[in-house]
Amino acid sequence: MELRHLRSFLTVAQEQSFTKAAEKLFTAQPSLSQQIKDLEQEVGVSLFDRSSRKVMLTDEGQAFLIYAEKSLDNAKRAIAAARQVAHQKSNQIHIGFLNVAELKVMPNILAKLKQNSPDLKIHLHSLTCTEQIQKLKNAELDLSITRFRLDHPDYENIHLLNEQLYLVAAQHLHPSERSLKLQELKNHSIIMCEQNASPVFYDKLNALLAFEQRAEMLWVTNVLQHINLINMGMGFSFVPEYLLRFLNDQVKIVPTDQALPQLGLYATFNKNSQNPALNIITEALNNTANA
Repeated sequence: MELRHLRSFLTVAQEQSFTKAAEKLFTAQPSLSQQIKDLEQEVGVSLFDRSSRKVMLTDEGQAFLIYAEKSLDNAKRAIAAARQVAHQKSNQIHIGFLNVAELKVMPNILAKLKQNSPDLKIHLHSLTCTEQIQKLKNAELDLSITRFRLDHPDYENIHLLNEQLYLVAAQHLHPSERSLKLQELKNHSIIMCEQNASPVFYDKLNALLAFEQRAEMLWVTNVLQHINLINMGMGFSFVPEYLLRFLNDQVKIVPTDQALPQLGLYATFNKNSQNPALNIITEALNNTANA
């Protein structure tokens, strides 16, 4: 039994369709079907009921699913453990970060590393929250700095800071000083980060504004696009505090009738890592967070 068979089995179980599962796995449907047949032959039972429109797990398949998921999870942990040791032996560390961390957190981290481990090879990765968490789980990163708190027994989170969100717009879009009701934004264009680019940011504001129900949306995938469109006066937008310094003089903070949420920032790492450079970083971050 190979890991690829287990991945195929889990994907079919999740999608309840060989066609959708094949698309997700970037493989041909006949090849996927054959893999499942080979797996069923090896196990000696039927894992899927193919008689209905959806491909459903049999009782035997449900029992198999539990251990298949554990097997793949253990395989990922094995790979992660090997990569962590490799990083340690080669005297290197991989750090993922967001733009806000580059300004508010990274200077402290880099200063501590230079002081305590001058020969260390430091790899810096500017990535989205989603990309960082995936790479952290794959042990391609030793540390991630994101808006996301990872609740998992293998990982530890250090809460670094909170940032207030603000509604901003070019002066001509809201020339008065009165507070704007959030409901009024339905009549205006809104510039917003796509969900995949910043899921925590998106989810907090979507709970207030239901973006998918709005016609006039300008979606961006990175911070530079976000800043440029705001400065061009293309619409109202929400920004965390650190971005205010990059907005031009024609952009103002617009007061709102409702309090806007805050965004947290977290450093996350595998608590089982033996990388000494990680210990230097986490000690510095804990001292800063507790100051």
